[in-house]
Amino acid sequence: MVTTKFNQTDIDSAVLKERATEEWKKITAVGMRTPHQVLMDCYVGQCVEVYLIEKCGYTNNPNGFYDVFAPDGREIECKVTQWRDWRKGCQHHLERKGGLDERRYGWGYGIADKVYFWSYDKTTGDYTFVATATANNNLRRYVLDPHIMI
Repeated sequence: MVTTKFNQTDIDSAVLKERATEEWKKITAVGMRTPHQVLMDCYVGQCVEVYLIEKCGYTNNPNGFYDVFAPDGREIECKVTQWRDWRKGCQHHLERKGGLDERRYGWGYGIADKVYFWSYDKTTGDYTFVATATANNNLRRYVLDPHIMI
């Protein structure tokens, strides 16, 4: 069962380090970020995946950059925002250049139908489950769900 909040200290740090480093080594598009910033972003994102795997019955999705499988087998994409206004952070992940909308509908990447959004507070290490989005093939974009839909 997914809870709405957890702390980065709730997960196995060795597993986190292994997953974040493995993901970091695969990343080639870094934009303006330094290699260290990319690695730190991997840590932030991987915390959610490790939490879902260790505490909620999700399993690793080993295919490329895909994130996790839900207990019912669905692919789940996990995104973390550090924006104070998490709604804008979620929209940014979806709509920005190179965001999930463009990756799925413009570039044809196999992005999961469901996205889980978490807000991260770097001061406390807390993660809060804030939203979900679902791919809408008719609109050719992801749509934030009216409430969290797992």
